Amino acid sequence: MKAHRTTLRLAARLAWGPHPRQRLRALLLGAAAAACAVTVLFAAGVLHALSGEADRLRQRSVVPARGGEEPVVRVDLRADTWGLEQYPVVWLDPVDEGDPAAMPPGMSAWPERGGWAVSPGLAALARAHPGLAARFPGAEVLGAAGVLHPGELLAYRHMPEGGAMGAAAFDAAGFGGPGPSIGERTEVDGPALALALTGFVGLPVVLLAAAGTAVSAPLRARRLALLRALGTPARRLRALVAAEAALVFLPGLALGVLLWEPVAPLLGEVPVVGRPVADGALGPPPWATAAVVAGLACLFAALAVLMERRGRGSRHRVAPRPRAGRPRLPVLRTAPAAAGLVLLALAQLRDGQAASTTTLAGVVLLAVGVPPALPAVARTVGGRMADRASGPRGVLAGRRLQYDPRSAVRPLYGVAALLVLAPVVAAWMGAVRHLDAPPPRDPTAEAVVLRGALDRVDTGVLLRGLPGAVAVPLAPQDSGPSGSSGPPVLRVGLGCADAARLLGTAACGASGSLTAEGSRRLAVLLGTPAQLHLVPPGTLRPTPEGELAVIAPREPRFENAIRAAALAHPAALNVVSAADLVLQESELVSWILGGVAVLGSLTFLVLALGTIDRTAGHGGDRLLGALGLTRGRVRAIGTEEFLLGYAAVVGTGLACGAVASAAWSAMDPAIGYPTGVLAGAAVLAALLAGAGVLGIRLASGRRPEEGRAPG
Repeated sequence: MKAHRTTLRLAARLAWGPHPRQRLRALLLGAAAAACAVTVLFAAGVLHALSGEADRLRQRSVVPARGGEEPVVRVDLRADTWGLEQYPVVWLDPVDEGDPAAMPPGMSAWPERGGWAVSPGLAALARAHPGLAARFPGAEVLGAAGVLHPGELLAYRHMPEGGAMGAAAFDAAGFGGPGPSIGERTEVDGPALALALTGFVGLPVVLLAAAGTAVSAPLRARRLALLRALGTPARRLRALVAAEAALVFLPGLALGVLLWEPVAPLLGEVPVVGRPVADGALGPPPWATAAVVAGLACLFAALAVLMERRGRGSRHRVAPRPRAGRPRLPVLRTAPAAAGLVLLALAQLRDGQAASTTTLAGVVLLAVGVPPALPAVARTVGGRMADRASGPRGVLAGRRLQYDPRSAVRPLYGVAALLVLAPVVAAWMGAVRHLDAPPPRDPTAEAVVLRGALDRVDTGVLLRGLPGAVAVPLAPQDSGPSGSSGPPVLRVGLGCADAARLLGTAACGASGSLTAEGSRRLAVLLGTPAQLHLVPPGTLRPTPEGELAVIAPREPRFENAIRAAALAHPAALNVVSAADLVLQESELVSWILGGVAVLGSLTFLVLALGTIDRTAGHGGDRLLGALGLTRGRVRAIGTEEFLLGYAAVVGTGLACGAVASAAWSAMDPAIGYPTGVLAGAAVLAALLAGAGVLGIRLASGRRPEEGRAPG
């Protein structure tokens, strides 16, 4: 027990000692622990929210009645669209309204026949938009158990008297089992989510924790070497290392928990991603929070011991003697970067797949080749600075950078590589997210296509209040017993007079068939690639397996009016308009962008910690002090030397990133030039420069050897 108390007291003296580098370690390791705790708790909250949504989605999945099983409700899964967002509309016809098994989750009582029960998100949207509210008059609101999140759009309709469902309707034995889901299943499955969390969160958190535990490693190594020389057992040293780190990172982990726990219940959507979640879903349960803290504590302790073992192998290594003259920098260090620039130039002379391959190879070579070339660039910049400096401070800073550029820029290799790759990746993601523009609208007419119980549709009621609109049955033409190798033919129950009135021009030729222009415009209106063949309106009858087009003169209220009429009709109908055919960005894209944002933020923190630690431990200050320079002068020289080398690194990285982005954007007009990303990278580089200057200032305080015994 006494030995353990001694270890804890010594760990406390080491953790909270007065040495400037130790104070820097306490600050940076605690900040890294807090950032790791917030990040992992955020990831745990996202998993908790998605797990709850998956459970609610399973609870409202429809269980088909099979094998003579008694059905409790008949179901017809339909859809509606508001703006560009499509959402489920479910028709329900219970066998017995008193049977709770026939009722979906979230519905406490059946609305009246023909009435609606809608999600809270749809109800809120309807209150803000009267046109949407007209589709669901007098709707009741579902409970939280029936929706994935408060922003979800969903509607149930109680089968009206005399109503009819479509051909796809089926009998169900209830809800909450294997069967068709109401609404789309989440696009993020388990293995993909685990892989994404490992890449976007897990690995960066480990790197951030390693960077935090490595802060002020030389100072700790010297102290441990002294204890080892005094005969302290290796086991006791490992316990001391873990205890010293724990006294710093445990308060940081506690701070991270205190920062996240009060904020998480207030968030109504996933930060960065912008996806709505259920109230309080981002706050993981207490057991999960405890598990996160315990796991991170074990990670930090293990990394602290691992860093100590790694440094132990080099404690007997003899430092090289300083040499007169400058260290050599082989010219071949610049060869990969030069080769990358040559490939990017050659790519502009090629096209197709060859241009893409050459550009990709040039970008990779440039990103790999810039870091080795940085010492040569820094040496040139240092020499120019020393030759043109007007004062001794600039001369000293320039000569120090010129003599040993590798030590000055080696901690910044990662910054340079990121500055090259970040704008190129942003340009590539912009190309991936690019969606083709929808086809141009017809100038005089617009159309929707209806599907469902078309044999029970009263077109007079459906088109009431839409003057000039016509209902046009559509049916594929029978290819005959021997089949046909030509393009498909669609029969359209529309007269030439109505076609000419709607299109504003003659649509038929002398023979009564469609002209080329009339056929093209009608095909665009109906959204079909088939050849069109007009037949007299009375010869086609709508069927449940067919389609019914509604074509009307173009006016702003047409689509909302026909959708409201279709939803109010006693027959279950789907309305398909041009808005349903517009390509939309997958929900996965926002998740990927959110993961990239988390990865970028953690990478920035790792680079910031490394920059502060390396600049704080930069050598040469003691020699300048021995020459009679004050601490302020030494600090100013160190700051100027760091900023000079940093400017060389950032300038080179941004210039190469701009060149690589220009070459990448030239491949495809759809790839925009990432000007905003380059500006953002410059801002982040400036923040990292501030972190480096902060490291110099934090480590330039009064040393213990300048009048105080080490604590």
